[in-house]
Amino acid sequence: MQLLTSSDYDCVDEVPLHRVRGNQLGILLSIVVSVLTQQLWLLLLPLIVQLISRSFGIKYNLFVRLLSPLFPASARTESRELLRFNNLLAILFLVVTLAASAFSLSIVAYISLSMLTVAVVLALSGFCLGCFMYFQWKQFLIRRKASS
Repeated sequence: MQLLTSSDYDCVDEVPLHRVRGNQLGILLSIVVSVLTQQLWLLLLPLIVQLISRSFGIKYNLFVRLLSPLFPASARTESRELLRFNNLLAILFLVVTLAASAFSLSIVAYISLSMLTVAVVLALSGFCLGCFMYFQWKQFLIRRKASS
């Protein structure tokens, strides 16, 4: 396996799709392992990875480092703005899941985790639910501003 250099992660506004898919796959694998073992606390790993990535950038994302080489290099990219929104959604779903689990609110934990799982599976299948939500939010803000 080829080691990636810092310059491999340098891009201003766009992130190559294979790196995005690596992150999504890491989240999905973490979900599968935590559900199969019935140890939701294992979701701390993707939460930490997402928090580090959000704070310091994609080059520090463990899932991207380990799993993006499994996908063919892609010239297609995704917007950093949309990725940051999706990252925030993943963090929120993970926090809700972990907090609900900590307070023995299993139904809430599994509903939140199911929502994250659906979003990740759809994203890996090519439909970005978070992007759709972001677009709808932006449209709402534009309509609200226009009606003022």
